[in-house]
Amino acid sequence: MSSINITWIILAASFPLLWPRPGLGDAVFAGIEGRFARFAQRKRLAALALGALTILARLALLHWFPVPQPKVHDEFSYLLAADTFAHGRLANPPHPLWIFFDTFHVIQHPSYASMYPPAQGIVMAAGKLLFGQPWIGVLLSVAAMCMAFTWMLQGWMPAEWALLGGLIVWSRFGLFSYWMNSYWGGAVAATGAALALGALARIWDRARFRDALIFGLGMGIVAISRPVEGAIFFLPLVAALLWWALRLNASARAAAMRRIVLPVAALFLCTAAFIGFYNWRVTGSPLVFPHFVEQKEITTAIFLWQHDKPPIHYDNPQFEDFYHNFMPSLYQASWPAAVGQWWYKSTDFWEFFLGPALSIPFLALPWILWKQPRTWLLLLQVALSGFGLWIVVYYHAHYAAPLMATVFLLLMLCLSELWRLRLFGIAVGAALVRLVVMFSLLIGPVYFAQATVPRLGGLDDWLHRHFVLPFVVAVAGLSLLRAARWIVSNRSASILIATCEALLLIGIVLYTCEIQRNLYSDAFPYVDDIAEPFRQPVEKQLTALPGEHLVLVRYSKDHNSGEEYVYNDAEIDHAKTVWAREIPGKDLGPLLQYFSNRDVWLYQPDEDDGSVTPYGVNSK
Repeated sequence: MSSINITWIILAASFPLLWPRPGLGDAVFAGIEGRFARFAQRKRLAALALGALTILARLALLHWFPVPQPKVHDEFSYLLAADTFAHGRLANPPHPLWIFFDTFHVIQHPSYASMYPPAQGIVMAAGKLLFGQPWIGVLLSVAAMCMAFTWMLQGWMPAEWALLGGLIVWSRFGLFSYWMNSYWGGAVAATGAALALGALARIWDRARFRDALIFGLGMGIVAISRPVEGAIFFLPLVAALLWWALRLNASARAAAMRRIVLPVAALFLCTAAFIGFYNWRVTGSPLVFPHFVEQKEITTAIFLWQHDKPPIHYDNPQFEDFYHNFMPSLYQASWPAAVGQWWYKSTDFWEFFLGPALSIPFLALPWILWKQPRTWLLLLQVALSGFGLWIVVYYHAHYAAPLMATVFLLLMLCLSELWRLRLFGIAVGAALVRLVVMFSLLIGPVYFAQATVPRLGGLDDWLHRHFVLPFVVAVAGLSLLRAARWIVSNRSASILIATCEALLLIGIVLYTCEIQRNLYSDAFPYVDDIAEPFRQPVEKQLTALPGEHLVLVRYSKDHNSGEEYVYNDAEIDHAKTVWAREIPGKDLGPLLQYFSNRDVWLYQPDEDDGSVTPYGVNSK
């Protein structure tokens, strides 16, 4: 209910724009829009500028938003992949004492490697090799995503709308979301999908060889980042491409086959060959994905129609808890549970990618479908990809990264169509578009300010209790400004009044952002635990000490298996600090003898997660 109320608040806040003509701050906004449109015509520069903005703006926030520390199982697995690739290998040999290092989402046999596709690890390995920090690879991948979205939109709509779409993508995902502030990924797959959609529009218009290469490149990027979701995503695109080629006349069809279809097919085969080679190096078979090795070790359902398999006994108590208690709690095969999955995933998708404000432009979707028949392909793609996300039990927002490209393409097509809407000669659509854009650009800073400026807490509480008063003051101020415009005809005074109107309108939108933050905070992807240290205090403590170290992690019986501390580098034996787990009933003698040259420490995170103590006889 709160999300519906917020949407209506945003719509209601637009009404002052419509009374009377011209709209509030129209002269100011029109000037900004004109300059923005002229800059957007320089398409390559616009895309590069957005990429530079993504990098510089995020680096400027490092004081408040430091380099993220990995916390989630998946992040450590991706970091293992990055470290492996940075050492020039696709996989590592299994460790002879692997049982003490066994952990979530990492396979130990037939090789020691991440279970995930390699794309995210590749970009983080690049960051590590070039700049000494894998997170720089994440930063660059998000910048590439913003640029790729701008380029994609340039192929479907006027340049100013394309740049605006890229700016909205940046404001929602390029600063505060977990795609930027963790190691889970998302940006890489979204980049590949955007390249493919942008290339498809250009192929339809000009049938150039280079666009076929970009389409194939995008397909390859998605295939090595989100292979299942990518396969579903590309089914309608490849079908549309072949249908387009087959409908041409004989001579044009032959040219299209030579310049478009064959290059795409060749790049697809190259991607398949790389995936097969990668699988062979990691699992020993070109047809066995690393994920399959992991799935053999778990008993829970992967698809909605599956039932859990008989339980497997694990020597590791944390595995017992995670795979026998937590994972089965997520889903049990039944139709009500499947419907519940649909609602959960739809809500999560909407909260992360759109939220209330970015839902408004879809009011224009029927007009888009009527005027531009090609958009039916996009709608089909949304339906197929949505179905694919539904039938797989597990879901996070980065699973839907390829679909994000289609959704934002539809969003910007609707936004540009909404701009043209006029009622009784009044530019209602322009008013709504300005509000949506302002809200989208300001909502992130509002979340950031509330999280980082403690003094705002009291003001925030007061505004929350007396929310009617600011709106009354705003409406009164708007009325006075409109009256002043009727009285004053001087151009300078009119510009000053228009500027005041624009600032007051921005204030209204800021307050609307504040309302969303208080009532429905999940409707914007903001990471609020980036400063959580996790293993960092212990790592800093041991890094400052001479020599090499072995940390034995001892969990309590009530330990939360979602918090796992045993993760290691690609070259375990050469790491300064090695993390291993105590396993009840398992003799530690071989492990202690193997690492006899190291200082041994005991870490009990459920008692004190900020320090270690020397391990000795009394530690047992």
